[in-house]
Amino acid sequence: MVSLCGFGVLLAGCGESPSDSDGQVINSIALPSDVVLNLACENVGIYPENCVLGDPENPFITTTIIEFDPNNPDQDDKFDLNDTLPPGPAGAKARFYLWATALARFPSGENQYYTAKALHELFDANSNVISTDELVRAQALKAYRSVLDNFWGSVTFFQCELCAPDENGNLIKFPAQLKEEVGDDLFRFESTGFLPLIEGGEIRVLETIGQWGYTYDPSIPLMLKNEF
Repeated sequence: MVSLCGFGVLLAGCGESPSDSDGQVINSIALPSDVVLNLACENVGIYPENCVLGDPENPFITTTIIEFDPNNPDQDDKFDLNDTLPPGPAGAKARFYLWATALARFPSGENQYYTAKALHELFDANSNVISTDELVRAQALKAYRSVLDNFWGSVTFFQCELCAPDENGNLIKFPAQLKEEVGDDLFRFESTGFLPLIEGGEIRVLETIGQWGYTYDPSIPLMLKNEF
């Protein structure tokens, strides 16, 4: 287990440096560092299920998770909390619990998408050429599909690191359609760097998306609802 200072309004105060003195430690929580996910219920991490809020393994049950506000980009929010988690497999399980908790409290396409991506990361971390985590693979696919089924048209905001800052000196954030992000994560291995959730190559990915009721054109990219 690894320790993380609790997230309230500020994360400052977690360290020992003088710059931390302006903040306040809210609490300290222990984060899981393994990559084996025990599903609290059949649809944990899938809207509208909220059983993650009663999962004793969830370290974020009592943690304040603030939604991102594009009109107040300087406010500490869930992305700042996400950025404090350990990178790579050591933080994958904690990322799932963070985003699944955010989704249960505030249903949105953004929270569902990042829950799906955390599940995708866990599948990759707990799989190899000999054995794959089929339970988490199925859960990740359900979570990605839920973005399309339940949050069509939702966006997330990306920060442009190479763009000139705005008049207030802030980095520019712009929206991206999550339905296309789902298609990209499933279709292109290099999009996530994780093992593919759908085996059999690009044609099988397009076939699976079609079975869900959608058509993905990776050349644009564009995700469309099928009309029958």
